[in-house]
Parts: sequence; structure tokens; C-alpha cells
Amino acid sequence: MNKRKICIVSSSRADYNHLFLLMQALKKSKEVELKLIVTGMHLLKEFGSTYKEIMNDGFHIDAFIKNQCSKNTSNASLKIISDQFKNAGEVLDKMKPDIIIILGDRYDILPIALCCHIKNIPIAHFHGGEITYGAIDDAIRHSITKLSDIHFVANIDFKKRVQQLGENPKNIYNVGSLGVLAIKSTKIMAKTSILQKYNITGRYILVALHPETIEADNDLIIKSLFDVLKHQKNIHTVFTAPNSDPGNAKILYNIDKFRKLFADRSSFVASAGREDFINLIRYAELIVGNSSSCIVEAPAIGTKSLVIGKRQSGRPLVSSVSKTGLSYTAINNKLKKLLNQKHKLNPNNKLAYKSSTSLSKIIKILSTISLDNIKLKKFIDYK
Repeated sequence: MNKRKICIVSSSRADYNHLFLLMQALKKSKEVELKLIVTGMHLLKEFGSTYKEIMNDGFHIDAFIKNQCSKNTSNASLKIISDQFKNAGEVLDKMKPDIIIILGDRYDILPIALCCHIKNIPIAHFHGGEITYGAIDDAIRHSITKLSDIHFVANIDFKKRVQQLGENPKNIYNVGSLGVLAIKSTKIMAKTSILQKYNITGRYILVALHPETIEADNDLIIKSLFDVLKHQKNIHTVFTAPNSDPGNAKILYNIDKFRKLFADRSSFVASAGREDFINLIRYAELIVGNSSSCIVEAPAIGTKSLVIGKRQSGRPLVSSVSKTGLSYTAINNKLKKLLNQKHKLNPNNKLAYKSSTSLSKIIKILSTISLDNIKLKKFIDYK
């Protein structure tokens, strides 16, 4: 009997961090054959050519869906989408996957989902049913849900939302968060190693800021946050690179400007990789910005986070996550308050994103679920 060919598509360091353990498990499984397609930010030099990290982790990349990003505009994003529409068809024809796995809500994943839908290839989608109404990703996530056939969600509320979108509850599985599961298996590095590797002097704040993409307040957020950071003379600031959304050039410009002014108390990490990034969060006094890492990873590790703006609006927040307004005063007051609080949190705190229950359960579903007429799905009214 031929093994099912399960193909994972990864477009960024963010989805790869979540998918890593599943990829490992699929690679070792005797039930399926793992295939891997890489696209999106992974292939862009300006974002670290992070596909190399995947190869260094021991995975064979079976195909690349190439794209280019020459400018930092919405039209550049559309060009990436166009490139993927143009190139995905032939890649999928050669691969002939039984199931495609995609995760999340990025614009560079949407064209792959649509190509699979047109080509009648079943899609398994992770992290549907979530809400981030402050970003274009929200509508993209729900669109991918409607194009998908098998749904792996992170909690019961997300499962209800996927049902509300008309999906068959028999094909919706609440398996928890792969990202939180990955944290538990990530090697704990010595704090001294992290500090030395990234030239960090003592206590530090980790900044993970991406552009807002709906009714954006990027100029105000950037000005206020960087003005606040300039006055944090007794703590180091570690900046991570923003993603490829339009507006990232201004964030990078301000990071570079800050680094030149305060080289002795700042660091920049273009792409830390899975293990280093988790450990950077682990030892930070605080993670600041609007990345999903503030909402998912930081609480699971026990690090406080301060969320600025509306990019993550709609996600469930726990006690370790604080929100602030956009003004200098609002950010400064909240930052000072959090830095004066006890650093580590109670590990028994309730988490909105709990660890995935079982990789073997996910693989069993992928290897045994009937694919007969799975694309011939009906809209099921939510009661």
C-alpha cells in the first residue's frame, strides 16, 4: 500500500517555528511520506534567506515556489502573490501531494491555498478560527479556512468559529498549539550564552514590531516606542526584524538609527532561528511590540509582554499580556510599571494557547481520514 504523500508548505520563520515538531514527526513516521515546499519570506535575502535554517535542521526541501520583493509597498506584496500563482501550479503538478498542510494567515500562503483548491488537492489548515481584526491577516485566515478541508485548531473557541464559517465539525480537530508544544521541547540555553552571542549587556527588553496593515498607525507607534526606548538607559534593547508587510522599511530604518545612536545598549537580530528566539524570549525582562509571540510564546514561557496597537486585536489575552495606548506617555508608563514588577510568572497561570495534545494523533488523522469527496463539501449552518 502506498504511503500518503503529505506536503508541508512553509513561507516564513514564524510558521516554521510552529511546524518544526510536526515536520520531524512526519519525517520519522512509517505511515506517511513527507514532502516540503518552501516559499515567501524564506526565499528573500533581505529577510535572512531563512530556508537555509530548514536545511540545517536536516530537512530536504523538495521544491521552491519562487517570488521576488523589490520594494516595500502593497504592490510588492501583490507581486509576490502573483509570482506564487504563476509558479505554484507546476510545482504542485510535479509533487502530486495527497494533502497539503499550511499554517496561519499570511498573504504569501493564500495563493497556495487557492491553487490547491482549483487543483482539487485537499488542504489541512492549522490555526483557523482565530481573530486579529487589526490586520489584513484576519480576512486571509478566514479565506484559507473556507478553502481548506481538514482543520486543526488551538482551542474550543476557535473550533466554534470554524464551525460558524460553515465547516463540517467532523473535520475540525482541537489539537492545541504546535507553537507551545515546540517551546516545551526547545533546548534551554544558558543565559550567559544568549547574552554573549547577541552582545547583550545585562537585563534586556526584546522588541518584536511588525507594520500595522489596516488603518495603520505605524508612524505614531514607531515614534512613540523609539522615543520611549531612547530613555531606557539602564536596560539593553534587542530588536528582531519585522516581517515583509508593507511599512517594514520604516521600522528597519528606525532600528538602524537607534543602533547607531546607542550601539552600547542595543542589538539587532535579523533571524535568530527557532531555539535562539525562544531563549531570547525566555531571558527577556519583557517582550514589546505587536508580534503574535507576545500572545502565544511569551505567556507559555513565563515572560511578560506589552502589546502596542491593534495588529493582534481579537486574540485572547492572559494576565501576563498587557496592552497600551499609542502615545509616548502611555507606552512609557506601562513599560516602567512592568519592568518594576517581578520578572517570572506563575507557570500555572491559565493559558489561552495550550500545548498541542499529540503529534501522533495529528499524524493518524492525516494518514487515515477519508479523502473521498472531501473537496465536495457543503456549507453547514451553525446552530
